[in-house]
Amino acid sequence: MPLNGYKSLCQEQQAIIVSSEQGRQHRAVNSDRCFVTHYQIDGAVIRTGLRCDYLLINEDKSDAYLIELKGTDIVHAVDQLEATAQTLKLALQNYHIKYRLVHTKARTHALMETKFKKFCQRHRKPGEFLHRENTLEETI
Repeated sequence: MPLNGYKSLCQEQQAIIVSSEQGRQHRAVNSDRCFVTHYQIDGAVIRTGLRCDYLLINEDKSDAYLIELKGTDIVHAVDQLEATAQTLKLALQNYHIKYRLVHTKARTHALMETKFKKFCQRHRKPGEFLHRENTLEETI
């Protein structure tokens, strides 16, 4: 476990793990009942600087999900996800990092911003970066 000393927010083999904030929600369905850990990053693991909201780890599959729950400023969300990945780089070195962004209705021009498009290009492998409005549900 990469974040020893921090308490996981979920049970080890919890079926559904929810990260939520102000009406936005990431729902991870753990149908295989894998060993998972879930941490609040913002204000708990990382207290200063740019950081995302949550980290969810499927320990059995070595997948680490960085989760940002955001309003409409998706360019800032990308900065937060990248900063968190950099800060936790050593702790997550043995994991496949996946980026998740749940936002309110994104303005079309925000989706066309160069920084957002470049982030999408860098993380274009299937399942590496997903973003949805209001709720993102996926099987982990």
